[in-house]
Amino acid sequence: MSTIDPSVVKAVFTLADAAIVPELVDRLGDELGPALRSLASVPGPLADAVRAGGDPVLLEAVEAVRARRERLDPPVARPFALPAFADPDARTDLTAEELDALLDLDDPLVDARLFAGSVLDRTERTRLLAGVRRDGTVGPVPTALTDLLWAAELGRCARWLAAGMASGDAEVARIVVNRLPLRTEAGRLRLILGVWARHGRDEVRRVLAEADFPAEARAEIEEALGRRDGRAVLGARLADFEVPEHIVEFLCSGGDSEQPDRVDGILDDGGTIPWPELIRAHRTTPLPAALHARLAELPDCPNELLIALLAEGLPRSNRDDRPWLHTALVAGRLTGADVMEHARPAAVALSILAGTDGRTSPARWASGAPRARAYLLADRYLGTNVEAWIVALRLFPDFTGTIPELLATADAVTGNRAGAVG
Repeated sequence: MSTIDPSVVKAVFTLADAAIVPELVDRLGDELGPALRSLASVPGPLADAVRAGGDPVLLEAVEAVRARRERLDPPVARPFALPAFADPDARTDLTAEELDALLDLDDPLVDARLFAGSVLDRTERTRLLAGVRRDGTVGPVPTALTDLLWAAELGRCARWLAAGMASGDAEVARIVVNRLPLRTEAGRLRLILGVWARHGRDEVRRVLAEADFPAEARAEIEEALGRRDGRAVLGARLADFEVPEHIVEFLCSGGDSEQPDRVDGILDDGGTIPWPELIRAHRTTPLPAALHARLAELPDCPNELLIALLAEGLPRSNRDDRPWLHTALVAGRLTGADVMEHARPAAVALSILAGTDGRTSPARWASGAPRARAYLLADRYLGTNVEAWIVALRLFPDFTGTIPELLATADAVTGNRAGAVG
């Protein structure tokens, strides 16, 4: 019984030179036949060939190679529709010029409608939550926006308010302390200091009266309110929390279940992730797996950390353990070439590149599948060396390295034409 996954066999035959296909089939015989014949259930040329009574092995292999040689244009990524506004009648296709013109109106109802949608970036959301007009003047956040924040679904409200934790607007602060569980001391201080800077001690006391803060945090703020230098004291404490190295230490020190929550707590409370310091820390000591995986889900996670996660190894069976990978490929933060070059084990990487892992689809990736690179690697390491192709097929199920490492190993075992990859 063949232990070679049908998708591996199909991918290999797609890359192999048509001239060596008959010899491969003849040499592998029963070992390869079951894997290829099992592909007959998949709609396409192979199934048609089986139903027509032809030789499914040769017909599929030759068809794949012919298609490879005739295909001149790279695959076109599928276009995506923008997400809709909360208001179903609102437009989602605004140009940058149209959006600027609408924001320049400084109309509270227009601003609230735009805020409820998906077209504003974090900078504009922060501005609106601080009550800053386009001409730079500052005032209370308009009722149209605060009413939206009071009424919005809680999850959406939390995402919005992360941009306004330090706004200082009294009503925004009231919404935060009444609707959101601030999870970090830095978040609580950020909120309080914003209100203090803009409105003074009395407004801080009113916001604090509505807040469900831990007793120790409340006592610390109340003590500061009674001191002449209280605002400076709290500011120094917040600055200490925001030292990048302290944030890295905080993130890495928790257990596997705590680390992802700590990332979310920092972001939800208006903080930022110190990427340069995290990269430096990872170069010294690899980040804990649970933390690394959660960081990879963030839209601004650096490519170096994503590549490192590929290189650490992907789970063979539990596809839910890598939701970050699909998102990164679609967004263009990772490419198919990154997966081919760095992901391990090779069989998992191939299933991702072939779109057979049940989650990722190369048609949706910003980069598409790296077909040209795959052909170059196959030609470089295996070419028309039938022995090398056979070794590669047999190595795939259990090989723990990358696809290039597997191809180089097959080449080295059968003649060292190109040399092994370290």
